[in-house]
Amino acid sequence: MPIKTAAHGRERWQFDEPSPGRECLVVETFDGYSQEGRLLIPDIEHAPPLFMLGGARSDFTHLNPLLYRLQALGIGSLTGNLSGHSLASLPGARAPSLHTNLAEALRFFRHVEHRCNTVIGHSLGAALALKVAAHHARQVNKLVLLCPAVYADSAYDAPFGPAFTRAISTPHGFLDSDSYKFLRSYRGQVLLVLGQYDGLLAAHHGRTPGTSAGHVEIDGMLRYSPIPAEVIQALSDTLPPGHFEQLTLPDCDHGIAAHLRAHPPQAGALAQQVAAFIRR
Repeated sequence: MPIKTAAHGRERWQFDEPSPGRECLVVETFDGYSQEGRLLIPDIEHAPPLFMLGGARSDFTHLNPLLYRLQALGIGSLTGNLSGHSLASLPGARAPSLHTNLAEALRFFRHVEHRCNTVIGHSLGAALALKVAAHHARQVNKLVLLCPAVYADSAYDAPFGPAFTRAISTPHGFLDSDSYKFLRSYRGQVLLVLGQYDGLLAAHHGRTPGTSAGHVEIDGMLRYSPIPAEVIQALSDTLPPGHFEQLTLPDCDHGIAAHLRAHPPQAGALAQQVAAFIRR
């Protein structure tokens, strides 16, 4: 496994913050480019390392407020930068797509697959997390989905940009995903974490049912709800009873990372809850 210390290129990271334990970079070479993943190693390990997949426009530092607290609690993590989402992932693949990101994620997962049984994903990364878990269904028995997106399987080949936006904008199009079929037979545990103001019903805000409510003003505050309410309902309807639980973060919308950064007590409480879920 090609590993180097996290000393160079940090100026391209979204957040350059000291970790509460050891960190190192895992380098993966693809067709004409390479990507880095960051491995966070706790001083004293209390659970196997988890695999983290961030959302659109994020790099492996985006969810530091959660990952650093988990590291301090004895749970390490590997997060890979994925093409098309951040300065840290440049130059990356040409015309990257979800299909590209999934291939990258599966390659990074190989570095921890001998021990990892937990996959976490935020937003777009949650859609990828479901696919990674399906590829490793015998091993992954814990899924943590943070404000999860689900996309039609046909959207995976659309390059990011206008083509991707069109591919994911069909009302209820997300139902054409084999991730629901996977979840119907999944016997692991799923923790769904939502912001209070994400997953809003689009129809209640003048938008088309089965699509995103987007930016909406609630009680004088602008909130961002890109996840259709029907995505959350379909996930909860699909999961077998006893395999699913949900947490709601008050006063939070889709921007969980920013919210946790601004509210350290909530970040600490969420890390404790996620850690307890993983250790179960």
